[in-house]
Amino acid sequence: MKKLYFTLLVFLGLIQFSNAQLGVRAGLNLSSFSTESSGLSISSDTKVGFHFGLTNDFKVTDNITFRPGLLYSAKGGSFTVEFGGQSETVTASYSYLDVPLSFVYNFSTEEKGFFLEAGPYVGLLLSAKSDDEDIKDSFNSLDFGLNIGLGYDLGNIVVGANYGLGLANIAKTEDGDDSTAKNKNISIYAIYQF
Repeated sequence: MKKLYFTLLVFLGLIQFSNAQLGVRAGLNLSSFSTESSGLSISSDTKVGFHFGLTNDFKVTDNITFRPGLLYSAKGGSFTVEFGGQSETVTASYSYLDVPLSFVYNFSTEEKGFFLEAGPYVGLLLSAKSDDEDIKDSFNSLDFGLNIGLGYDLGNIVVGANYGLGLANIAKTEDGDDSTAKNKNISIYAIYQF
């Protein structure tokens, strides 16, 4: 919980003491995860979720902007398990507090135009459920990875899409267990900037 408070304080401090452009972001998540254990790899089916939160644009140069964010993000995935000729679909749902730290390259120095974005993200696990069962204890609380995407700046409204590749093993493992699980996420979003 201390990490959450620290993150909120830093983000609010950046908003308060800068001349940056604050934005409200909301959008759709198309998430999945991949697991690997003893050489066997499984990728889940896509789960539809959502995200919302705040962003803050800091102009670095005429073409480069630093855009940190603080987002509530619903992720997960589903897969089918075979048991003695019968199959069952298992759905995992995770919620994260994500902090994307994107650098945006604007192709134009004008107020409107296309842009590319890339940068790391850090996520703090808030909850994890499989169907209605709480499975948070089976997962590490910290996720991190890389985002890359593109979009269009319309002035006060920004639209974009990015792909988040999880690099952290989110599965809790014991000594000798080589199991891994990693998040993958496509986000489609809009930002309204004040």
